[in-house]
Amino acid sequence: MDKFNKVAQITLLFWLMKIIATTLGETFGDYISITLNYGYALSLRITAISFLVVLSIQLEYLQIL
Repeated sequence: MDKFNKVAQITLLFWLMKIIATTLGETFGDYISITLNYGYALSLRITAISFLVVLSIQLEYLQIL
């Protein structure tokens, strides 16, 4: 039955990457909204646009391969 399982195994590396990504995302959002004093609405837009830019770059890269 294992040969039909297409779900990736969750490992220690997965959890490390998840913790790092969450921490960096929250830190970036706090920096924009609190330190730069842009407010919640504008910082949400900035982080959403940043995410979409990075996602589109990744998807373009995968299409090249």
